[in-house]
Amino acid sequence: MRRWLLRGHIGVLATLMPLAVRLVAVERLVRLLTPPRWLRPYGGVAAAEIADFVAHRLRRPRMMRRRACLRQGLLLYHFLRLAGLPAAVHFGVFSPATDPRRLHGHCWVTLGDVCLSPPPEEPVAVLLSRGGESN
Repeated sequence: MRRWLLRGHIGVLATLMPLAVRLVAVERLVRLLTPPRWLRPYGGVAAAEIADFVAHRLRRPRMMRRRACLRQGLLLYHFLRLAGLPAAVHFGVFSPATDPRRLHGHCWVTLGDVCLSPPPEEPVAVLLSRGGESN
């Protein structure tokens, strides 16, 4: 029953995420997506299972295609934290040499030393990291 609730919760938040990213600055959005330490409705659900649920929900995005890592990273971070896991979300930008006309960034999630979403393929300058402490 709890896994069905988790899937539904992921579905609702995934649907609302494009709007949230447009309306709220990323740093504030990360603070809003960081649940209090005592809130663990999905405690006991494995990190790999949460990552699979998020990936399954986002497999064919209609919105935020160019920012898929942002959507996946924010969702994964939020639900790992709701499971009581000390996940960390990281935001970085690539060197302007990759495309001098645009600033390209990347978002990824780690759990300890394990990267649960695709890590950056090139060196990045990390602008913001949140989480990582034990819940």
